[in-house]
Amino acid sequence: MKQRNIRNLVMEVGAQTRKLLLQKKVKLGWLICKIEDYVVAKRYLNVPDLTTWFRDCREEEICPLCAGRHKLRECTASPKEFKCINCLTYNKNNQNKSICTNHSSLDKNCPSLQAILEKYRQNTYY
Repeated sequence: MKQRNIRNLVMEVGAQTRKLLLQKKVKLGWLICKIEDYVVAKRYLNVPDLTTWFRDCREEEICPLCAGRHKLRECTASPKEFKCINCLTYNKNNQNKSICTNHSSLDKNCPSLQAILEKYRQNTYY
């Protein structure tokens, strides 16, 4: 299946308008577009830990693909060997509940990333 050109439009609207837009699709020209909240988790690629800020980083560089102690450009791991440092850290700190780690920390479907984004959404005053 060929993917279409995807473009994003970011708008800032009031709380009531946001609530209405999230329940509907919007027609822009000939396109019918779905509306989503735009929430981003800041990540520092040298240490792809979602809780580490660049200025606080004192850690050794960690590969965001395989969680190895090397730079991204030096990684030779195949997709089957990818490991997410964020999910590995979660599993280490929550031994009674574990999540899948077989993905890179750059994966948009990462459970740790999704949890951080949901926390951002819940802590945003609309």
